[in-house]
Amino acid sequence: MILFGYLAYRSIHQGIVLSKQQVDRQLTRITFVQVLLVAVSMTPYGIFNVYMMTTKDYSKDAYRQMQEYFISAIVGLISYFYFVGNFYMFFIVSSRFRETVKDRIFFWRKSEKSKHLGFA
Repeated sequence: MILFGYLAYRSIHQGIVLSKQQVDRQLTRITFVQVLLVAVSMTPYGIFNVYMMTTKDYSKDAYRQMQEYFISAIVGLISYFYFVGNFYMFFIVSSRFRETVKDRIFFWRKSEKSKHLGFA
């Protein structure tokens, strides 16, 4: 049973090598861009949290507290890039995702084309 399962897997794998290579390239690009996205958007948040934890026992004047509040707001905005960036990352990197989004946004165009061709 294991032998036949392995042979079936190998046969299927050899038959779809070209399409799988394209998917593998897209997944590699998506993974690389996602790693960059996490590094850019979450590193400042982590650094700021470490800073706040180490300086929590220091007495701070109002000016210093306002600076920290401002930096906290900026770091919070930067950390949102991780959540928003996933959509744009998929949209930029993956051609299949772009096609799906276009089809979902312009769903009425398919029905209009069908009407002009006499299908609907």
